[in-house]
Amino acid sequence: MNMHRVLSVLPKETGTGRRGVLRNRPDVGEIVVDLVLGRRSGADIAKRTGVDYETVQRFKKRFLTDEVRKVVLAESQQAEANKLDAQINAGQDEVQHGLRSIIDEQKKLYKEIRANRDLDGNEGILAMLLRDQGQSLERLLKSYTALKEKTTIVLSINESPEWSKLQEVLYATFAEHPEAFDTFRALTRERRLRLE
Repeated sequence: MNMHRVLSVLPKETGTGRRGVLRNRPDVGEIVVDLVLGRRSGADIAKRTGVDYETVQRFKKRFLTDEVRKVVLAESQQAEANKLDAQINAGQDEVQHGLRSIIDEQKKLYKEIRANRDLDGNEGILAMLLRDQGQSLERLLKSYTALKEKTTIVLSINESPEWSKLQEVLYATFAEHPEAFDTFRALTRERRLRLE
């Protein structure tokens, strides 16, 4: 996760009073991420940082703005996508390595058969079969490698051009039917949807 981006949108302290303990900690980015994503509770953070629970609550109210929440959620989604991409790439690399190993082994076998061909110069049916199979595997590897180079772009709902239109429709619906908003909020919590 890009902590620099998270910290760049975190509001600065203002006023002449006492400086916020949590805002000035070196691990403030982790605290923000934990609070927004719910990785740790306010009580856990208070205990870990040596402050009381009210200090954590004041920190949340003062510094966890909508913009901070959106950036944390976007960075979290990006980090998850990057992790998934890395896992997929590792799996693809294993398949590619396996195909290469099979091709190399077949080339060795083909070379051995050619060295021991019949006295009259015939390579035999096994050699031809191995050669054809090796060529098929090489074509498969080439296709697989080309497919691996394709990339997938995942666009979060907040970055979609249609999101603002959907927000307007939802707002109008909830303004006319306030009970629908309560149902909507309950369902988003139940399904852990992060909609800002």
